[in-house]
Amino acid sequence: MQPRVERLELAKGYDGFLRGAPEPTLLVAVYGVTGTRARLAGRYVYRFEQPTAYPCKVSTREPSHESCVVVVAEPSDRLVLLVLAIEEDSGRGLQALYAELERADAIVVWPPDTVTPAPLLLGELEPQAMAPDLGHRVHVLLGELDPAAKLEGDDWVDAAVLHAAATTQRKRCRFHLCCANARNDWTAELELIVRRI
Repeated sequence: MQPRVERLELAKGYDGFLRGAPEPTLLVAVYGVTGTRARLAGRYVYRFEQPTAYPCKVSTREPSHESCVVVVAEPSDRLVLLVLAIEEDSGRGLQALYAELERADAIVVWPPDTVTPAPLLLGELEPQAMAPDLGHRVHVLLGELDPAAKLEGDDWVDAAVLHAAATTQRKRCRFHLCCANARNDWTAELELIVRRI
C-alpha cells in the first residue's frame, strides 16, 4: 500500500501574532483492521513549504515515496487512514503525537458535529458510523492525549479519518482540516494506491 501526499491547499494560515507564516505539518498513519482490532502498518511525517500568500497550494519539502505492507487475513479486513494536522513550532507536540500513533487500540475518534459524542475505536469504523472511502473530519483522543485541548510546543489544527476495504484500488482523497478558530483552514490531497502482493 502506498499513501502519497503531494500538496496541501491552504485557504487560510496563521502562526501567531508577529510570527510569520505557519509551518504546516501532517502526520499520516495507516492501520490494518481485522474484526475490531486495528494495527499500525505505517506512519509518516509530511512537512510543507511555507506559504507566502493565501489561498495557495504548497508542496512537500521532500518527495513522497512511502509504502507499507498491510496483512489481510479475512475478506472483510479494512484499512484506516488517520491524518493529523499540526502547525509546527518546537516539534515537541509532533513527537508526542507520532509516538501515540503506535497504540492503535487507544485511539478513538468521533465526528465534530455530533450533539452527544460517541467515540469509536479505529476498528469500530463501519458504514453505519461514517461513510467509507471519504475523508471525515474528526475529534481524536490518543490514549490520554487530547491534542485539541493541549499540544505542548506546537499548535493543533485538526484530524481526519478514512476507512476503506482492503482491496486493490487507486484513488485520490481530500481531507479538509480546520482549527477551532478557523485561522488555519487546510485541505490535504492524498493518493492511495493498494495492490495485492
